[in-house]
Amino acid sequence: MSYMSAASSSIRVGGLASGIDTDSIVKQLMSAQRIPLDKLNQNKQLLEWKRDSYREINSKLVDFRQNKLSLYKSSESLNAQKATVTGNTSAVTATATAGATGIAMNVTVNQLASKATNTGASLTTSDGKAKTSTTLSQITNSTDPAPTEYKLKVNDVEMTFRSTDSINVVISSINSNSAAKVSATFDEITGQFSITSKEFGGAVVVDPSSTFAKLSKMDTTNGVVTPAKKAEVEINGTKLTFDSNVNTVNGVQLNFLATSGTNGESKISTQTDSSKVIETLKAFISSYNSMLSTMKSKTEETKYRNFAPLTTEQKKELSEDEVKTWNEKSMSGLLKGDDILKSAMQDMRNVITTALGSIGGVSLPDMGITTGTYSEGGKLYLDETKLKAAVEKNPQGIITTLQGTDAKTGVFNQLYNKLNDTIGKLAEKAGTSRFNADATAAFSNKSLMAKELTDYNNRILALTSRLNDRETRYYKQFTSMESALSKLNSQSSSLTNYLSS
Repeated sequence: MSYMSAASSSIRVGGLASGIDTDSIVKQLMSAQRIPLDKLNQNKQLLEWKRDSYREINSKLVDFRQNKLSLYKSSESLNAQKATVTGNTSAVTATATAGATGIAMNVTVNQLASKATNTGASLTTSDGKAKTSTTLSQITNSTDPAPTEYKLKVNDVEMTFRSTDSINVVISSINSNSAAKVSATFDEITGQFSITSKEFGGAVVVDPSSTFAKLSKMDTTNGVVTPAKKAEVEINGTKLTFDSNVNTVNGVQLNFLATSGTNGESKISTQTDSSKVIETLKAFISSYNSMLSTMKSKTEETKYRNFAPLTTEQKKELSEDEVKTWNEKSMSGLLKGDDILKSAMQDMRNVITTALGSIGGVSLPDMGITTGTYSEGGKLYLDETKLKAAVEKNPQGIITTLQGTDAKTGVFNQLYNKLNDTIGKLAEKAGTSRFNADATAAFSNKSLMAKELTDYNNRILALTSRLNDRETRYYKQFTSMESALSKLNSQSSSLTNYLSS
């Protein structure tokens, strides 16, 4: 909000009788009285710029925390184990977890796990096989008269369908019912309706007396119930059974794809592979240094106290480039020495400092991570050769140091938690988003700075109104003077004409 003079909203012609430049005089009179309003507008502008600076920092903090640290602290980001399948590669795939024991395994798949299924007989209409668009009333059923609605009871969960519902609607209704723990399909080629358990080892118990079971021919007379089967495998000569085809054994996730048959065993081996750990730590150090550098530069930025925000009148006297250069200096140093950012940087450095002498894991220096000079503010450096050696020697120790043993320990978790406190402080003060990394996201109107800006707006509005009233009063005074002078001039002219006659 900027000052708008009363003169700008109406046309005034002054000095016709006196010859005085009324507008110029009023402008000079108002110029001095407008200084407090200009100061309010400048302070408001500085506050808005400062809030924008906070939003810029917050955007980067949220991105660092949610999109980077959350990834680094996931178990797989530091997985130094790699599984390889040789021999029969079509029956099994293997993925090593970070906890892989390194034990070699010879796997034979004798039977795959399957889910329980109830499949009805072929459904027909007067025109042939039923389609997904066929309504229940169109399905040929010579046994019972067609009711207006049908009921299905599966796994003790009862559902109701209208006779006007299509098979497609019925399928959607069954699939969206989480309580039944089943999924439904319809094969237009065979005309068969099927219900399958969503879980390996789960059951599909359809009440054969329910009207929909009879209509869809999933009753005891026509339906075919296929019970669930367990996966049957041999691992290193030991016979084992599993409910699912995806299981973790010795820290390796095994995915059974097909029976081994005559193709023989699948041979699983694991090796230490440092490439993923190196990739993760390089990404972490880059993002950490970038975040630290951004906050450090903002808190140490030069503040130019003699470059207050330009007023509207001042901008008119400068070129576009001059205005840009002035504004850059005006905006500089708005977060110089900021307590929130300084506290955030100290928290980050404290986490790193503690891990430099890590107990229970591998210290950062031992894994090739060191800090720079004091002037660099805690910048991290990585020695990849040293890290590779540490991964091969003690991969679990690196995980303990960086990812911890729970959500409160480990470098990544501690940074994740500490920065949440910083983001919360920024939200409270500037109204920035706790979860949105968008640098243009709207501010909350409940923050401390939002309330301060509202106060500025109210004061600017009140002062503008008083200045406009004062300017109007000046013009009225000059108008009265002009009117009196004009009347006097008229009387003088009349007297002169009278005396000269």
